[in-house]
Amino acid sequence: MKDEELIQSILQGCGEKYAIIVERYQAQLYRTAYYYTQNMEDARDLTQEIFIKAYNSLKKFKHGSTFSTWLYRIAVNHCIDWNRRKKPHYEESICLDDLSNKQAGPEELLLQREMASEIHKLVENLPEYYRTILILYYFEEFTPQQIADILSMSKRTVETRLYRGKKILRDKIPLKLSGGVFYGLPSESR
Repeated sequence: MKDEELIQSILQGCGEKYAIIVERYQAQLYRTAYYYTQNMEDARDLTQEIFIKAYNSLKKFKHGSTFSTWLYRIAVNHCIDWNRRKKPHYEESICLDDLSNKQAGPEELLLQREMASEIHKLVENLPEYYRTILILYYFEEFTPQQIADILSMSKRTVETRLYRGKKILRDKIPLKLSGGVFYGLPSESR
C-alpha cells in the first residue's frame, strides 16, 4: 500500500495502520536523528517524538509533495530544534551501520571507528545550514532536489551550501586519518 493510501486510511479512522508508516521509515529517521545527537538513546527519543509529531499533523499533509519529503521536513526541523535546546554530547560509539562490515579485522574496525568519530565531530561543529545539507546528502543519500524539497529552498542554494560545506570539511579533515580522501571529499590541488 502506498504512503498516500495509508494516510487516507489513517485519517478515515484506521489509526492502527500508522504502525506501517513507522516500520517503513523508522530506520531512516533514527539514522537522521543519530547524526544530529550522536547518542543512541537521544536518537531513539527524537525518532519517537518525530513520529508522534507527524501523526498529530497528518491532517496538514498536502498531497502536493511526497509523504517521505513531508516526514523528513518534520524530522529535520525537529532535530534542529533539539540541537538549539540542548547541546548534544558526543558519544564515543559509531552507528550500527559501521559494524556491518564483517570482513574487517579489529584494526580496520578501530580505524573506521576513529574516522567516523572524527567526521561526526567535524560535521557537528559546522554551521547548521551546512550540517543539515551534508547529513541529508551523504548520510541519508538524498539528491539535491530532494533536500531542496525537504528544506523548502532552491536546488541551487542546496548545491552551493553542499559545495561550501564539503570545502570546509575538506580543509578540516586530518590527512593522517583520511589520506586526503573521505566521503567523496577529494583533496584539491592547491
